[in-house]
Amino acid sequence: MAVKYFSVEESNALVPRLTEQMQSLQALQGAARGKYEEMRDIREVGYRKDGNLIMMTDYQVAKREFDEVVADANKILGAISELGCRVTDVEVGLIDFPALIDGEEVYLCWRMDEPVVGYFHGLDEGYAGRRPLPGK
Repeated sequence: MAVKYFSVEESNALVPRLTEQMQSLQALQGAARGKYEEMRDIREVGYRKDGNLIMMTDYQVAKREFDEVVADANKILGAISELGCRVTDVEVGLIDFPALIDGEEVYLCWRMDEPVVGYFHGLDEGYAGRRPLPGK
Protein backbone atom coordinates (compact mmCIF):
# COMPACT_ATOMS: atom_id res chain seq x y z
CA MET A 1 0.00 0.00 0.00
CA ALA A 2 1.35 3.40 -0.98
CA VAL A 3 2.06 5.85 1.80
CA LYS A 4 -0.14 8.92 1.83
CA TYR A 5 1.88 12.03 2.56
CA PHE A 6 0.04 14.83 4.33
CA SER A 7 0.51 18.53 3.96
CA VAL A 8 0.26 20.63 7.10
CA GLU A 9 -3.07 21.96 5.81
CA GLU A 10 -4.47 18.45 5.26
CA SER A 11 -3.36 17.43 8.75
CA ASN A 12 -4.90 20.51 10.33
CA ALA A 13 -8.18 19.86 8.52
CA LEU A 14 -8.38 16.52 10.37
CA VAL A 15 -7.64 17.94 13.83
CA PRO A 16 -11.29 18.48 14.90
CA ARG A 17 -12.28 14.97 13.84
CA LEU A 18 -9.17 13.42 15.39
CA THR A 19 -9.74 15.32 18.63
CA GLU A 20 -13.17 13.68 18.97
CA GLN A 21 -11.79 10.27 18.10
CA MET A 22 -8.91 10.58 20.56
CA GLN A 23 -11.28 11.69 23.32
CA SER A 24 -13.38 8.60 22.62
CA LEU A 25 -10.27 6.41 22.66
CA GLN A 26 -9.17 7.87 25.97
CA ALA A 27 -12.58 7.17 27.49
CA LEU A 28 -12.52 3.62 26.11
CA GLN A 29 -9.01 3.12 27.46
CA GLY A 30 -10.24 4.13 30.91
CA ALA A 31 -13.22 1.79 30.61
CA ALA A 32 -10.96 -1.08 29.52
CA ARG A 33 -8.68 -0.51 32.51
CA GLY A 34 -11.69 -0.54 34.81
CA LYS A 35 -13.01 -3.80 33.35
CA TYR A 36 -9.57 -5.38 33.49
CA GLU A 37 -9.26 -4.47 37.17
CA GLU A 38 -12.75 -5.85 37.80
CA MET A 39 -11.76 -9.14 36.16
CA ARG A 40 -8.58 -9.25 38.25
CA ASP A 41 -10.55 -8.61 41.43
CA ILE A 42 -13.01 -11.38 40.56
CA ARG A 43 -10.12 -13.83 40.00
CA GLU A 44 -8.66 -12.86 43.37
CA VAL A 45 -11.88 -13.98 45.10
CA GLY A 46 -10.71 -17.47 44.29
CA TYR A 47 -11.52 -20.76 42.65
CA ARG A 48 -13.70 -23.72 43.54
CA LYS A 49 -12.19 -27.16 44.10
CA ASP A 50 -13.08 -28.03 40.49
CA GLY A 51 -10.87 -25.17 39.24
CA ASN A 52 -13.69 -22.85 38.18
CA LEU A 53 -13.89 -19.31 39.45
CA ILE A 54 -16.17 -18.79 42.41
CA MET A 55 -17.65 -15.76 40.64
CA MET A 56 -17.59 -17.26 37.11
CA THR A 57 -20.78 -15.54 35.91
CA ASP A 58 -19.56 -12.13 37.05
CA TYR A 59 -16.22 -12.77 35.38
CA GLN A 60 -17.88 -13.74 32.11
CA VAL A 61 -19.97 -10.56 32.13
CA ALA A 62 -16.94 -8.38 32.86
CA LYS A 63 -14.91 -10.17 30.16
CA ARG A 64 -17.67 -9.69 27.57
CA GLU A 65 -17.87 -5.98 28.46
CA PHE A 66 -14.07 -5.69 28.29
CA ASP A 67 -14.05 -7.33 24.85
CA GLU A 68 -16.76 -4.92 23.63
CA VAL A 69 -14.76 -1.89 24.82
CA VAL A 70 -11.62 -3.19 23.10
CA ALA A 71 -13.57 -3.83 19.88
CA ASP A 72 -14.95 -0.27 19.96
CA ALA A 73 -11.44 1.13 20.48
CA ASN A 74 -10.09 -1.00 17.63
CA LYS A 75 -12.79 0.38 15.30
CA ILE A 76 -11.69 3.93 16.05
CA LEU A 77 -8.01 3.03 15.67
CA GLY A 78 -8.84 1.39 12.34
CA ALA A 79 -10.71 4.47 11.13
CA ILE A 80 -7.75 6.69 12.02
CA SER A 81 -5.38 4.30 10.31
CA GLU A 82 -7.55 4.32 7.18
CA LEU A 83 -7.04 8.08 6.99
CA GLY A 84 -3.31 7.39 6.70
CA CYS A 85 -2.42 8.59 10.21
CA ARG A 86 -0.96 6.57 13.06
CA VAL A 87 -1.84 6.82 16.73
CA THR A 88 1.36 6.66 18.75
CA ASP A 89 0.00 7.27 22.27
CA VAL A 90 -3.66 7.22 23.27
CA GLU A 91 -3.12 8.51 26.79
CA VAL A 92 -1.20 11.60 25.65
CA GLY A 93 -3.22 11.90 22.45
CA LEU A 94 -0.38 11.67 19.91
CA ILE A 95 -0.92 11.19 16.20
CA ASP A 96 1.68 11.16 13.43
CA PHE A 97 1.03 12.05 9.80
CA PRO A 98 3.50 10.83 7.15
CA ALA A 99 4.88 13.83 5.28
CA LEU A 100 7.74 15.10 3.17
CA ILE A 101 9.78 18.10 4.25
CA ASP A 102 12.46 19.17 1.79
CA GLY A 103 12.19 15.75 0.16
CA GLU A 104 12.81 13.90 3.45
CA GLU A 105 10.25 11.47 4.85
CA VAL A 106 9.12 12.64 8.29
CA TYR A 107 6.10 12.54 10.54
CA LEU A 108 4.07 15.62 11.25
CA CYS A 109 3.40 15.25 14.96
CA TRP A 110 0.22 16.44 16.66
CA ARG A 111 -0.75 16.22 20.32
CA MET A 112 -4.45 16.59 21.03
CA ASP A 113 -4.00 19.55 23.36
CA GLU A 114 -2.48 21.52 20.47
CA PRO A 115 -4.85 23.54 18.24
CA VAL A 116 -2.89 22.77 15.05
CA VAL A 117 -0.06 20.62 13.77
CA GLY A 118 3.09 22.58 14.49
CA TYR A 119 5.83 19.96 14.86
CA PHE A 120 7.54 17.14 13.03
CA HIS A 121 10.13 14.45 13.72
CA GLY A 122 12.17 11.94 11.78
CA LEU A 123 10.85 8.46 11.14
CA ASP A 124 13.05 6.97 13.86
CA GLU A 125 13.04 9.84 16.35
CA GLY A 126 9.61 9.77 17.93
CA TYR A 127 8.07 12.38 20.19
CA ALA A 128 11.37 13.20 21.92
CA GLY A 129 12.76 14.36 18.57
CA ARG A 130 9.96 16.81 17.82
CA ARG A 131 10.99 20.08 16.22
CA PRO A 132 8.90 23.04 15.15
CA LEU A 133 7.85 23.01 11.52
CA PRO A 134 10.06 25.12 9.25
CA GLY A 135 8.91 28.72 9.31
CA LYS A 136 7.06 28.33 12.64
